Amino acid sequence: MTVIDQLLVLLDDQKTRTLDECAFSIPGRTKQTLSSTLGRLTAKGWVKTERDRLRKINIYSITEEGQERVTNTLRHLRLVEEDWNGHWLFVLFNIPEKSRKYRDILRNRLMGIGFGRAQNSVWVAARDIRFEFEDLLENEKIGKCTTVLYPKLSAQESKELANTFEWSWDKLDEQYQAFQDLAGKFLASKEKDELGAKTLVYLYAKLLSQDPKFHPEFEPKNYSRTKAHEQYLKVRPYCYSD
Repeated sequence: MTVIDQLLVLLDDQKTRTLDECAFSIPGRTKQTLSSTLGRLTAKGWVKTERDRLRKINIYSITEEGQERVTNTLRHLRLVEEDWNGHWLFVLFNIPEKSRKYRDILRNRLMGIGFGRAQNSVWVAARDIRFEFEDLLENEKIGKCTTVLYPKLSAQESKELANTFEWSWDKLDEQYQAFQDLAGKFLASKEKDELGAKTLVYLYAKLLSQDPKFHPEFEPKNYSRTKAHEQYLKVRPYCYSD
């Protein structure tokens, strides 16, 4: 799990913290690493930094934009539990070479949120995750050259489409297995702290956000997501009551 994710999970309770308090809650990360990461998060607008002039230290808190980032990631937990409705989300774009920078921004975003490539400029996901990239469509250089479709396909059409996917299943499968190991250690420990549980839940949600979330019949046999989800359900009560 990245230090960015760790800090967002820590600050998501909307409490203010000093650098020392962040370091105490996230052992294994140096103050220098945490300080520079908090600086980057502040530049992104996800964290607010205020100066306590009396104590001569910085005070950090999460912003609305930072909370939205966390919320959008956690939304994937609900998506994977919903019955699949047979719809597929298509993103088609024809961004000219002179705007290659924006084309790369869109493509990299899609690659990071579970889209698979059907063709060079045709990307597909099995769930409606427009909330993950709608902000990019507000940019005229991207939005005017991009079409988003959400059609329902037949079972045969869905199978054929799934077979065209270019996807690294093995890598994600390994990450799910690693999550199972971490969750197992947490569940076996005598002290199960809320932050530890939240961190694991967020880690699983982050993996789901990178997963195409196919109907099981289109996924590889013995795919580890099912067992990972079982572990997640055991961890969740330690940090969320619903």
